[in-house]
Amino acid sequence: MAYLGRSTDGFGVRDRFFYTASGSETSISGADDNSRTLKYQDGIYVDVFMNGVLLFRGTDYNTNTANTISGLASLSANDVIEVIVYDVFSVANTVAASGGIFTGDVTFDSNVKILGEDYFDNRTILLDGTDSSFSNEGSKILLDGTDSSATNAGDNLIFETDTLSSLTKEDPDVIVLEDNDENGILFQDTSTNARVSTTKIVLESGTQFATPNDLSAPKITGVSEIANVGGGQNTNFDNSVSVDIKAMSLGVGSHILDLNRNANFELTLSGNITLANPAELTAGTTGSIFVVQDGTGSRTVAYGSFWDFAAGTAPTMTTTASAVDRIDYIVRSSTKIHAVATLAYS
Repeated sequence: MAYLGRSTDGFGVRDRFFYTASGSETSISGADDNSRTLKYQDGIYVDVFMNGVLLFRGTDYNTNTANTISGLASLSANDVIEVIVYDVFSVANTVAASGGIFTGDVTFDSNVKILGEDYFDNRTILLDGTDSSFSNEGSKILLDGTDSSATNAGDNLIFETDTLSSLTKEDPDVIVLEDNDENGILFQDTSTNARVSTTKIVLESGTQFATPNDLSAPKITGVSEIANVGGGQNTNFDNSVSVDIKAMSLGVGSHILDLNRNANFELTLSGNITLANPAELTAGTTGSIFVVQDGTGSRTVAYGSFWDFAAGTAPTMTTTASAVDRIDYIVRSSTKIHAVATLAYS
């Protein structure tokens, strides 16, 4: 859009030119009486006077030729032609102060200040994954540099005061331990990038779990150890508690049962054996050992000095082919295993 008047770069001014005729001229152009050269951008914005009388464009003159007033009636000597030029200029696209829409990128060379708190209302914090397949789930969040050379990589991520208080919390609070395979829960040592099995889960004092039978009570599976249960109170199980039976085939020779790893065993004998003293014993460990003769039978069992039977006499096992005997035991100390044998089950 074109405007009359002065623009910010100095264009768009009202200019005046004077020409004194020498006689017979029908057009004027070039330098005027003051050696100023006539120039205009649009003939529409030109007024022409002859001896002070306004002439009509298109009738008394025309501006069909650039920077030239043509089509004049033959001038007489000393006629004065006055030409007034209103230069024009265009203003670039703008957005009104009352608001509008920019359809392209807007670059600011300095800081932009936005007044009014409404601009920040209902804001959220979004930390997005690095791809749509979540194959990088669990990766660290890295902040890239603020310049093209990335010299500021690793800058801090700063949230405003009270940001956390506005986040939605679970009610009631829950603890979620999620395992993504069948290997149990493993924790990774971020300093060495090596998996370690000694890392502990520490629950703060007073942590409460949901009541049993509502499908939200804690469940421990796999190879796990509970150091101490009870704390002066009874430990009750609403349902039965079972311990796996470790099945083993033993040939002739001396064998050690790891009573800290398994409590119950089924030993199928294919030769005469000795149950040697276990390397480590935990007082209070209890279990049963089923001794099964193979199809041949006549296999005998001897015992290490830690195994203690009533009257100090070890039992003579049933030697019939496929016979089953049972030894029930409880570990009394690190060097004593009290045992009772029940023979000749069907």
